[in-house]
Amino acid sequence: MPQPSRVTARHVAPCVAVLLASLLCGGCATGHAKARPAAATRAASHVTVQDLAGALGCTAEITVDAEELREGACGAGATGYRIATFTADEGQREWLKESRAYGGTYLVGDRWVVTAASAEALAPLRERLGGTVESGDAHGPGHGDAGPGDASPMDASHGDAGHGVPGPGDASPMDPSHDPGHAPPTGPSSQSSPG
Repeated sequence: MPQPSRVTARHVAPCVAVLLASLLCGGCATGHAKARPAAATRAASHVTVQDLAGALGCTAEITVDAEELREGACGAGATGYRIATFTADEGQREWLKESRAYGGTYLVGDRWVVTAASAEALAPLRERLGGTVESGDAHGPGHGDAGPGDASPMDASHGDAGHGVPGPGDASPMDPSHDPGHAPPTGPSSQSSPG
């Protein structure tokens, strides 16, 4: 007799990995935006990826369409956005917890998150829908990357591609031939040394 389907971390991790990979394509914020609570989050909890993309003035390409999570992307470069909607608050909290380790700038609403290269890029959407601007942790060698033995469920998606904003002449961070320009920490001591 088949067992009923259960959503577990093992099932959610690949979805989160795909979204994080798309976040890395958008670049990483170099500063930390001060989180400011909006007077009220005006967006309803049933807001869709398409609703958020429309408010940004773009059309989202859906990248993940799962029962508990829907993700999309629109725009490119400085005007590139990654959008996620959630069916449950717990799913959103877990996604944010995992995502913050990778840096980035997030506009967090009621069961939705939009990421962009900077807080300034998120300002127009925040004016329209409310939400709180948050920044992920600093990242890179010596700034919180996990060392050997500290693997997270996201390590497989993080790979060796790096996640900085490409400079002139650099390949896309998601290009498999891209030289990331930095190596991951090689041991526990590298986590505490300034980088």
